[in-house]
Parts: sequence; C-alpha cells; structure tokens
Amino acid sequence: MSNLEPHELPHWEEVQLNLVSARDYFANQLYSQLAHVPATMMCRRFFLRDSNDIAALQHVNSTEYRTNLRKRFSIHSLSGIDQKQKQYSKGHYFELDLYVKVRDGPVHLDSIFNRVVDLNDSESIVCLSNEDGQATTSAAECLSDIRLERGECFHFEITESPSCILEKMYQLDRAYALRNRIHKTNVVIKAMGVFVNGNKEIFKRNSVNILARWREDKEVMLIGKSGVPIFLIYTPCRNVFTSLDQVQTSLSHLEGKVEERLGKVEERFGKVEERFGKAQESNNSRFDEVFVSPVGMFDTIMLQRIAGCDEHFTGAEDSLGLYSN
Repeated sequence: MSNLEPHELPHWEEVQLNLVSARDYFANQLYSQLAHVPATMMCRRFFLRDSNDIAALQHVNSTEYRTNLRKRFSIHSLSGIDQKQKQYSKGHYFELDLYVKVRDGPVHLDSIFNRVVDLNDSESIVCLSNEDGQATTSAAECLSDIRLERGECFHFEITESPSCILEKMYQLDRAYALRNRIHKTNVVIKAMGVFVNGNKEIFKRNSVNILARWREDKEVMLIGKSGVPIFLIYTPCRNVFTSLDQVQTSLSHLEGKVEERLGKVEERFGKVEERFGKAQESNNSRFDEVFVSPVGMFDTIMLQRIAGCDEHFTGAEDSLGLYSN
C-alpha cells in the first residue's frame, strides 16, 4: 500500500461506528456516541483521480455557483463560501466526516444516532427536506422514519461552529456531485446533514434562517434537488464532566419524582387511616348497641319487676289490715 500514489489509495474501510477515531476532539466525542453498528463501510477520504472526477465537480467548482450560494444563504452569523476559493484539480482530496454504507440492514438512523440526537428537543434538530423533498420542521419524525437497508448510505459532516453550517452544506453538495465516482455502482443515499456544536442560540438562529431560505432557494444546491432528507442537528460536546453533570441531573430529577410519589402514597395512606378510624368508630358504636344495650334493658326489666312486687305486697297489707291503728 505504501507504494501506491495517494489518489490510488483505497478509500473505504470496514469499521464499527462507535470505535471510529479522529484528530478533532469534538468529532472524536461524536463518533464514540454512535451506536455499536458492526460491518459498516466508511469513506474517510476521497481523492480526485482523473478528468472524470473533475467533470463531476464542474457545477460546484464554479465561481458562479459559490457566489450564488453565498448570496442566497449567508447572513451575519453564518459565513458563506469563498467565491475566490481555488479550483479543484487532479490529486486534490476531500475528507468526509461520516460517510457510511450499511453492510447489515435494516437499521433505523435514529437508533444509530440515539445518543447523539435528542429527539425530544425540537430546537436541536431541523429537517430541511423530507423524503419528498419538501421543507419540514417535524425533524424527529423524519429522522425516525429513515430506514437503511444493506448497501444504502448516509452522509453527515461535523463542525464545532454554527457559523460554518453553510460551508459544511457545501461539502455535502460536493460529495453528492461525486457520488457516482465515490461508489462503483449506483447507490441510494438515505440521509444527509450537519452535526453542529458551539453556541446553541446561534445554531437555532442560523438553522431557522437557512430553513426559511431553503423553501425558495434550495435548488441552488444539488442536494436541494436530490430529494434526500437533510438535517441540521445541534450536538453538545460530551465529556466526563458533562456526563457526570447529566447523571447528577437525572438523579436529582429521579429523586424529585420519588419524593413526589412518596408524598402521594403518604396522602393516600392518611386517607386510608382516616377511613379505618371511621370504620372502627362505627363498629364500636354497633358493638355498644349489641352488647351494652341488653344489659341496660335487663336492669330496667328487673327494676320494673321489683316495683311490681312492691305494689302487690302493699296491696296485700292493705287488704289484711296489717299495721292498722
């Protein structure tokens, strides 16, 4: 392999996504968060080998294209594409951050990105185009719908700066122009996008602005005419400290839920105890009626009988004239 010219080097390698490494710290962290998906092929670098490669880049390689792209999409906090950028030529190579071909399918894209994408945070993910090529904001649903079969691909670029989103979209466009050169046969690309770090508020502002312009100007870019779902995803940098902070936050949240449930249990127990007390009081009352009242009735009957005997005795004395003067 060392005897080969750089542009002749094989550019596909078999990997397990979560074990991929990179020189860039944020990219390295992102790779480690990907799902353990074995038997995938990843294109890390592509060399322009001949005139056919250059011809494939003719559209995106033009100054007019770059100028138009900059004019349509760049804003104050979103840097555009340098229209004076040098023209690509034979021997030039491109680094592709996350260009993956699935070897074993089917697999859903959201399961691969499960630890990278917060599907419950609507502000962290924007879908520029769904599978019908239409602009949409239901990004989580779009991502969950993407299912990759064996041999199908997805391509995502990675940046630490929200101001570089457009530049990364240009890199997606460049790779899409070369898709038939990167692959020996026709291939299905199921999703493309950009993972973004940095200031989340700037990401939100830039992604919303791109989405608004995308509806009108998407066909300026090849990927806009491709019909492939395109995502802009905010991904915070995760390290030991952020992971511990997330664990602590989760534990605090869990502790709050446990305390809330214990409070409800205590409340229910208090109601049960109250009902039990009332039931016990009612039972005691009935017990008194059954066992105490008959005793009172017996005493009353005995007194009545004694009183009756006294009446009879007094009557007998009167009739006999006893104790008469």
